[in-house]
Formats: sequence, C-alpha cells, structure tokens
Amino acid sequence: MTASIRTALLLFLPLVFVSSLTPLHAQQQQGDKELQFSASFLSTMGQEGVSVTSALVQAKGGYFLTDRVEIGAFPSLVYARGRVEIAGQWQTVSESKLGMGVFSSYSFLSDDAMTVPYLGAQFYKMDLTDDDETGWLGANAGVKFYLNRSTAFDVGGNYLIGLGDGGGALVLFQVGLSFLL
Repeated sequence: MTASIRTALLLFLPLVFVSSLTPLHAQQQQGDKELQFSASFLSTMGQEGVSVTSALVQAKGGYFLTDRVEIGAFPSLVYARGRVEIAGQWQTVSESKLGMGVFSSYSFLSDDAMTVPYLGAQFYKMDLTDDDETGWLGANAGVKFYLNRSTAFDVGGNYLIGLGDGGGALVLFQVGLSFLL
C-alpha cells in the first residue's frame, strides 16, 4: 500500500467511523437537488522561501440519482496571499484562480437520521486558465449533520493526487452548508 493511500485512509475512515456511532436517519431522496456552499483555508508550512495562506470557496450543485448516490459539479474560487523570497528579498504576492470540478458520492443512511456520512470521488481543476495544470483526482468523505429536513451542516475532506508531471497531493478540509431543493 502506497503512502498516499495510507494517508487517505487515515484521514477519511475516522470520519465514517465516528459518524456511525450516532443514530443514522435518511434525509435526501431520489430526485432531490442539492446546493452547497463550502470553504477551506490552507497555509503552507515548512517550505523554505515561501509563506502562503489561501482561501478556497466552492458552490456545489448535485442531483441524487438514488437516495444514496449523488453526482454533481462545482465552480471554485481560490484566493492566495503570501510572501515569497526572490533573490534574497521577500515580496508579497496575491492571486485569484477560478476552478471547476465534478464529483460523485455515496451516502451511508438509514431511516429518519440526522447524520449522514458519505464517501465519494472527484476530479478538480484548480486553475482553468493554466493549460499546464492537468487537474487533481481523488476521494472525498464527510458527514452531513441535518438541522432540519432540507438544511445540513457539512464537514468533510478531500485527498487528491495531482495528474501529470507535477504530481503531489492536495488535502482539503471543508465546512459548509447544504440545502436540499
């Protein structure tokens, strides 16, 4: 088992396990549409000559093919601000990137639950203007805590592997609100 697969399992299995300790009750139904707004905050650590903090905002739209299976797409906006050392001088830089992704997820649910854990897959292109970026592919997992029949607080994570020459991994922890329409 590769190190990246072990890392993904260590990140996502506890989410599913912890959520399975609470009583589960289904909320979404086949044919429901979902609109979700989520945010992630990232910061580089341990990189010599670079200090960057980023905010990632997504607006996901999904459709439930069945009570348990959802497919969807999302635009994203990344805003990064940081300090970079260039020729011995620290310079402040900032940039914004518009991205896009697609996802699918499987919900582990049962009758009348207020918590619904899920596991899925996604493809994400962080910067649509960068022709050299081939995108990121990986897994997502999380738990939706329903506040009522149509509104949920969503906590989740993504572990994505860079496609193409750059490789690398992207780990995102997200929080957001989800609305069934």
